[in-house]
Amino acid sequence: MNLTGKKEPRAINTNVTTGDAGAAVETKTLVKPTKVRLPIRLFAFTLTVITLSWFFEGWREIQKEPSLISCSYLFFGTAFTLLLLAVQGYWIYIEEKSTGKLVRKVKLFDKIEAKLAAREVKTEPGKRNSL
Repeated sequence: MNLTGKKEPRAINTNVTTGDAGAAVETKTLVKPTKVRLPIRLFAFTLTVITLSWFFEGWREIQKEPSLISCSYLFFGTAFTLLLLAVQGYWIYIEEKSTGKLVRKVKLFDKIEAKLAAREVKTEPGKRNSL
């Protein structure tokens, strides 16, 4: 809080429980932060730049003369760019959560994390799937 009594917009929200970092301090175990490898990040970034260029190309072509191809460029460029940005946002969210620096919770990302964790437990080596 500042002198006017208003909460600063960039202040860390201490009411958000992240679990991993706090549990590491309480149980005195080391928690390795979740990180996405650099080659995967670079690949996703490159794909995002390409799909964003599809968006601009589609928009430029629609301004000249609308056609099926230009509409396809615009649609797929928009859809894939938003999808890749959401994936990269999820990576950032998981990294911040694993290091204990999470500012605000995102329910969708928590649901995705829970599903991925459940899938990981099912496919753990040494365990048999029921199917």
